[in-house]
Amino acid sequence: MGITSALNNANSGLAASARAVQVVSANIANALTPGYAARQLELSAATLGGVGGGVRVNGVTRLVDPILLGLQRDAGAALASGNSASAFWQRIETSIGQPGEGLSAALSAFDAALIAASERPDLTSRLAAVSDSAKALAAKLGGIEDTVQQLRVEADKAIANDVRSLNEGIARVDVLNDQIVKMRMGGQPTQGLEDERQALISSLSEIVPLREYPRDNGRVMLYSATGELLLDTEPAVFGFTNTVAIDAGMSVGAGLSGLTLNGRAIATGDRGPVGGGRLSTGFAVRDEAAPGVQTQIDAFARDLIARFSDPASDPTLAGAVGLFTDGGGPDSGLPGLAGRLSLNAAVDPAAGGALWRIRDGIGAAAPGPVGDPAQINRLLGALDRSLSSGPGSPLQDSAALLGDLLTAISRNRQSAEDTQTSAQTRHDTFTEAILAQGVDTDSEMQRLLLIEEAYAANARVIQTADAMLRTLLEI
Repeated sequence: MGITSALNNANSGLAASARAVQVVSANIANALTPGYAARQLELSAATLGGVGGGVRVNGVTRLVDPILLGLQRDAGAALASGNSASAFWQRIETSIGQPGEGLSAALSAFDAALIAASERPDLTSRLAAVSDSAKALAAKLGGIEDTVQQLRVEADKAIANDVRSLNEGIARVDVLNDQIVKMRMGGQPTQGLEDERQALISSLSEIVPLREYPRDNGRVMLYSATGELLLDTEPAVFGFTNTVAIDAGMSVGAGLSGLTLNGRAIATGDRGPVGGGRLSTGFAVRDEAAPGVQTQIDAFARDLIARFSDPASDPTLAGAVGLFTDGGGPDSGLPGLAGRLSLNAAVDPAAGGALWRIRDGIGAAAPGPVGDPAQINRLLGALDRSLSSGPGSPLQDSAALLGDLLTAISRNRQSAEDTQTSAQTRHDTFTEAILAQGVDTDSEMQRLLLIEEAYAANARVIQTADAMLRTLLEI
């Protein structure tokens, strides 16, 4: 009986060693596999009738720190959000340009053309330079307007892609839940499916920060960071309709789609059910940041129209629109003015106008003395006159108003980059911590040597027991 027990013990030891080699080899092979969680063989002593019966293999455990994993997912969501916001403000700043470039350069060129024309008002070429620089200034504002709307279109498309990925991903997690439950009930290993599920949830957490809660038989529930249930027995479904073309007058409910969850409209801000990730930032760009920039450039365009429509800038107007117009007429007050800003056709030869009206006044009945710079000097004074761009706004000249615009854009871009850098640092820190808890090839090789020694020792026990049985049979 003793020899038989020894053989049974040794056989269970050999089986456990063989399983341990399998686990170690899988760990080493996947040391560089993203999302792979290191495996650990769980063993316990087996007993039979109160007597030792060898070793029992209880199963294989995935080594995952759920708290650290949750922190990394939150950091990944913040990083994805920061990347989106930073990219938006960088493109806005590039479109508007730094001081001395872009819009600032266009305004300076217009001012310089007026100065040159005031020195020689008799030269048609100088008057033509004023007309061309004014059109270039309007075109620059129109280009910024186009960039703002293009960024809104891209944000809308990114939202649609994220919503589709979110719906497909949550549905896939539900399928993996079912497969894991079935395989566990059948006594089959599920670590590979759990790795796939973990990686999938981590990628979805960049879109919407997710909270994962385990249930019986390996199933998990998913909640948003604010507690909105996204997966239990059935996956939640997000709804969104992509808009192909967007103009300045469109908003949520007025041409643009909001977000729904299982058919119910939900908030999309940072404090809403989907806040904190790339999805909420997409809505913030489309519905808040881009319209905010639109308002700022519209205010600058509106200021130009008001300055040059002022009788102090051109006494001949008699209530008519001045050098700059809203698509040919007075300011309509509608959003998107920067894209409609244009030179008055009366001074544009390409539109049938006459350049002498720059020198003599847009409303002048006939050309005046070619050497009189008085009207051009009044136009120059319009840029330097301190006016208020709106209720509650300070009195500023054109250069100061543009400076405030450039400063605001630069401040937002810097803030977005600082947020992105901070999020990147946090994400890198948690990622390194998770990698440190992953597969350590040195430790695995040491474990392999111990397994080899244990295997050899169990084999030696079997050899000894075999020799003892042979001796008994020979008696």
